[in-house]
Amino acid sequence: MENHRRISGIILILCAILTLLLALFLLLSAKNESGPVSGGRQMPLKYSSLLSISDYDGYSVVSVRNPWGGGELARYILVPRAEELPDRLPEGTLLRTPLSRVVLFSGTHAALLEELDAVDAIAGVCDSRYIYVETVAGRISEGLVADCGSSMDIDAERLLEVSPDAVLVLPFENGGYGKLDRLNIPLVECAEYMENSPLASAEWIRFYGRLFGKAEIADSIFNEVSSEYEKLRDLAAASTVRPKLLCELKSSSAWYVPGGESTMGRMYADAGADYLFSYCKGGGSVPLSFETVLERAADADIWLMKYNSPVEKSYSSLLDEYSGYALLRPFAERNIFACNTACKRLFEESAFHPERLLKELVAIFHPELMPGYKMRYYERMRQ
Repeated sequence: MENHRRISGIILILCAILTLLLALFLLLSAKNESGPVSGGRQMPLKYSSLLSISDYDGYSVVSVRNPWGGGELARYILVPRAEELPDRLPEGTLLRTPLSRVVLFSGTHAALLEELDAVDAIAGVCDSRYIYVETVAGRISEGLVADCGSSMDIDAERLLEVSPDAVLVLPFENGGYGKLDRLNIPLVECAEYMENSPLASAEWIRFYGRLFGKAEIADSIFNEVSSEYEKLRDLAAASTVRPKLLCELKSSSAWYVPGGESTMGRMYADAGADYLFSYCKGGGSVPLSFETVLERAADADIWLMKYNSPVEKSYSSLLDEYSGYALLRPFAERNIFACNTACKRLFEESAFHPERLLKELVAIFHPELMPGYKMRYYERMRQ
């Protein structure tokens, strides 16, 4: 009888423990669900293949698809700063919006925040020597924006002093962020450069607008950008002439060209060029040997190049760098257009304003379609 009572007591204790464990499990599940709850309103995105944005009562969910292998690269839960946290939130990186203190890895996003009138939210930057946005560069020199070192070797101590709401980083395949991964600071994966078209990349402005409390402004900007881009693309498509295009420069032992599936590869096609390396697969840069470039592009009509230097390049300086350039027809016929990104805001503007660069490319490839156009980024190379 005594044994029976002991067994009954043990069973009661076990039941109580299991009940407590079940209650704890349900509580944790309610606070951290594995996915969005039902009833979300998905934002219609026309071009982006990497973004998904859905609104729920009291929060939004932003999913970023992994551009290198499918699946999800990151998920963000956006909750307005002025409101209390909802009782039930899905898994993801919590961001209280609008973000008021951020650290940037790229001058592209500095230019974007300038346009969104959110420069005050920039608390720090990496690679400050490549920040050419005047308002932000001025704030760096005045000590209002912290220099957090190199994006490849961030100054962790300085970053912690800045105490940002988030760091806007540039993701890359199979890569981590070193010290950043251990600092418990939200990282916003800025993967727009891996989109497969210029307008898909530009559509990310709608995500950034939500991060900084500028959603309506961002949506308006994007609508104007997409409308102008499509008009220019249709204008170029009407031309029957498609000049053969070579781009970029030899760098050490390789010549990196944009893949045919990259935003630039798509833009060259939209501008009415016969891009000679459109057959190269991938959305990033493709390394080729000089021999491969020469075989394919020796007879190109136009050569576009970008570089970053305090000294302007010329035909003679190109020969000093590499004598093989003289074998290319655009060199012999003096038909090279160059952009010095140290003094031209091509990178800063083209990600979210591709219509500006497209207009310039149409003017270069089809000058008859753009009479009187004044160059914004490129110049004919000097002797």
